[in-house]
Amino acid sequence: MFGKNKKEEKNNEIKLTDKGEIKEVEKIKDRLDPGEIVHIVAKQSRVKPGGSVITTPNTIFITDTRLIIRNPTMLGMRENFEDFSFDKLTTIKLEKGVFSSTLVITAPGMGTAARPGLGSGLIAWGRGEDGTIDAIPKDKAELILHFIRDKMEKIRTQNSQQTNNGNTGDDPLTLLKKRFVMGEITKEEFEDMKKILE
Repeated sequence: MFGKNKKEEKNNEIKLTDKGEIKEVEKIKDRLDPGEIVHIVAKQSRVKPGGSVITTPNTIFITDTRLIIRNPTMLGMRENFEDFSFDKLTTIKLEKGVFSSTLVITAPGMGTAARPGLGSGLIAWGRGEDGTIDAIPKDKAELILHFIRDKMEKIRTQNSQQTNNGNTGDDPLTLLKKRFVMGEITKEEFEDMKKILE
C-alpha cells in the first residue's frame, strides 16, 4: 500500500512509504493478483552474514495472501520468483543473529521443491523440510514473522469454524446414518429421527 512519509501499523495493516520499497513493488506488480496488496518489503543484505555478496540480493514481499521471493540473477538481467501461500505454510520461525536474521519456513513438499545444486530454488534448503531466507534486516524479519503468524492463525480459525459448522456437504439423513453406523445413536433413536426428517 502506498502512503506519505511515515509507516503506519494498525490491525496488521502496514503501509509502504519508503520510495525504495515502492520501487521494488513496481518490479513485481504484474505478478500480483487483482486486489492483492503488498504490506512488507525486505531486501537481503549484501554484506551481513548469509547475504548475497557476489550476486544481486533477493527481495521478499509479504502480501495479504502470500510470501513472494524475487531473485534477480545475472546482475539483474534475469529474475526468478517463488511464492508461498500462507494457507500452505505449516510453520515459520525466526533465528536472530548478531547482524541480521534468518526466517525458517516449512510447507508440505518444500523439501523436494528445490535443492541446492539443482539451480531451480531461490530459498536455501538443507534442513529437511525447512527452507531458510538469510540476511534479512532484524526489524523487517520481526514484522514478517508476526504478519505471517497472524495470517496463519486467521486461516486456522476459519478452517476450524467451517469444520465445527458441519460443512460436510452431507444431507441430514446421510449424517444420521453415519451417526448410527458409528454407534453414536441407538437403532430406536435412528428410527425416530428418520421419521422426523422424512
